[in-house]
Amino acid sequence: MTDYRIPVLAGKYTKHDMIERFADLPPFPDARARLLSCFLRHGADGEPHELHALASSLVQLGLDTHDRVDTESEERGMRQMRQRQLRVLAGDYFSSRFYQLLAGSGRIDTIRRQSEAICEANRLKTELYLLMKRGRLGAEEYLDRQSRIRGVLLHGYAALLDERLRPAWTRIVDALARLETLLAERAALADSSAFAWSWGYWHVMEHGEERDRRLLERAEAGDQRMLTEKYGLTALWADKLGERASRFGQLASDIVPATLAEEAAAIGQMLLAPVEAAAAGTAGESRRQRR
Repeated sequence: MTDYRIPVLAGKYTKHDMIERFADLPPFPDARARLLSCFLRHGADGEPHELHALASSLVQLGLDTHDRVDTESEERGMRQMRQRQLRVLAGDYFSSRFYQLLAGSGRIDTIRRQSEAICEANRLKTELYLLMKRGRLGAEEYLDRQSRIRGVLLHGYAALLDERLRPAWTRIVDALARLETLLAERAALADSSAFAWSWGYWHVMEHGEERDRRLLERAEAGDQRMLTEKYGLTALWADKLGERASRFGQLASDIVPATLAEEAAAIGQMLLAPVEAAAAGTAGESRRQRR
């Protein structure tokens, strides 16, 4: 893989004391920046791949930061209020840099397409939120909708690619979005504060016993762990991740040219590496305890 500098370039915009101290930024969208960069290098002559990858990662970071803004209305201390304010401001700041970077290079069409994609992502988020508020959502539909939201911005870059690469781009973006969605759900299985309205929550609401559904509504400490174990949510999640990882690998291997296929496959492996390392560590600990 060629020299890749997007996280370093993004550091110019993300490395601020106040933001790092109070905003609690989401993870940098490295996999999608890498994927966009390598596709543009192979299939978009004349397009500055680093510029597009940097701008797209900043606007994604802005949207993800806004998604972390706490909307609850109860009173909070000074630190919590400052954190909320900094998240709003940081999200706005990252998004503004996206527009500044593209406008400065004359990429007005890309701004238009991505602005439309942002509007669509927000529309999909609103639809999902309303369904969740009404309790009308199945676990698979939840994953499907979250994946669509995650894929919208990247799909907007298809217009920059050669026609021969657009079908492969569409398929690999869908696969990446599903992987990212599942990886985001992993933390919710282990964190009671994040379990509400997660995939695990909707699985229990859809398939669980009546008394367990009432436990979810009560949301007391310890209920989430008990329900995760009772319904085997961790194993179900791992199976889904394995299926989607295989799907991503197969789609990557089908890409032409072969050099692009290798880079796409490496991105999938990089995305899954922390999960595989954690699984290996857990397996090793279990073997030591049995001795």
